[in-house]
Amino acid sequence: MIDWSKVKTAEQQAQERWQAAYDTAIAARILAYEKESDPLKAEAEFDAIKAGAEPDYSAWIAKVEEIKARFPLPD
Repeated sequence: MIDWSKVKTAEQQAQERWQAAYDTAIAARILAYEKESDPLKAEAEFDAIKAGAEPDYSAWIAKVEEIKARFPLPD
């Protein structure tokens, strides 16, 4: 006997695939931010504090843009 309550529609299946792709991209971004971009931001802030100047976030911004391009969110 088929349990129709467990049958998923095409829309539900598509939503699950989208959610899985989204979750994977977000997890990859978080790891890349922690490893690659966060240190650049911390260094810019430290250097600025030490020099008494405004931080130059250009390297950090470029790295964040690179990470977002490398791990795009699904449409």
